[in-house]
Amino acid sequence: MEFFKILLQYILAIFGLSLIVFVHELGHFIFARISGMYVSDFFIGFGPKLFKFKSKSGTNYGVNIIPFGGYCRILGMTRTEDIPEDKKDNAFFNKPFFKKFLTIIGGVGMNAVFTVILIGIFLSMGVFTYVNVVDYIEPGTPAEICGIKEGDKVIALNDEIIGGWEDFSTSTKRHPGEKVIYTVVRNGEEIKIEVELENLNNEGFLGIGPKAIKESMGFIDIVKESFIMTWDIGKSYIKLFGMLFSGQLSFEEARPVSPIGVISIFQQSVAMGIQNFILFMALVSLLIAFGNLLPILPVDGGHLVVITFEAIRRRPISRKVFEIYNTIGIVFIISIFVVSIVFDIIKPFNLQNM
Repeated sequence: MEFFKILLQYILAIFGLSLIVFVHELGHFIFARISGMYVSDFFIGFGPKLFKFKSKSGTNYGVNIIPFGGYCRILGMTRTEDIPEDKKDNAFFNKPFFKKFLTIIGGVGMNAVFTVILIGIFLSMGVFTYVNVVDYIEPGTPAEICGIKEGDKVIALNDEIIGGWEDFSTSTKRHPGEKVIYTVVRNGEEIKIEVELENLNNEGFLGIGPKAIKESMGFIDIVKESFIMTWDIGKSYIKLFGMLFSGQLSFEEARPVSPIGVISIFQQSVAMGIQNFILFMALVSLLIAFGNLLPILPVDGGHLVVITFEAIRRRPISRKVFEIYNTIGIVFIISIFVVSIVFDIIKPFNLQNM
């Protein structure tokens, strides 16, 4: 039974990663079609094809046997392919700059939108918040010594009303080593308890843990918070990338993860509950968006560099230059892939330790 449970978790993990990639490639596809570009292939996965079909527009759709990644092949994007005369007007490089820009950035944009949607789903399932009700008492601390009990609701400190857990925590920290009086509600009765707080790093310390309760949010609050969380996560990623390239973050701390490692982490998030899985999908979706903005080919950032350079020069770059730039990017990506495989083997990620 445990085997089938883990198998189901891995199936959901693969589905989650494939869905994120599908959304990214769908962004490219939508803007390419809107811009009048010819899309020859739209596939999920790599390797041998499981099935495919061809639309009236000439696009091949399908799923490949290896469900890690996918691709949307747009005619004329690589600059090295031979374009049939009857399709030159539909080639990527023959389109105006803004259409090329939108087509490239479409994948990143769709990942960002998908992140907002996933976080909205996550929040709609309810979120845990801490309240100023005692759920745990650390042995030997002032809380145990003074007689505070589990289930007590702390409503005041020195007769100043406490609104919630954050308010309680902040107020307590203001009194390191001092005697204070807490007002608690126990079995419907208000009780005043005097306690001498510890001085822990120049902050008052009582020694209790709060109770967590799951609360529902209204639709407007969910929408608002989804955008706020996505923005905050994005800022965190920018900060982390900056710390990595400036040397403030070690390579091991920000180590790359191979598709195998990603699937393993996804599986762990599924095991922690479907709500955590949805949140993790949101984090990965936005991370893929940022990763695709790296200024190397063949990822989106490299293509943005190429079309921007061409727009400034007012003429296309040569095939040779494109091939050199593309080769450098591929070598870099393969190197990162090999390193990530090694790390995933010798030191796999464990979400429980993060």
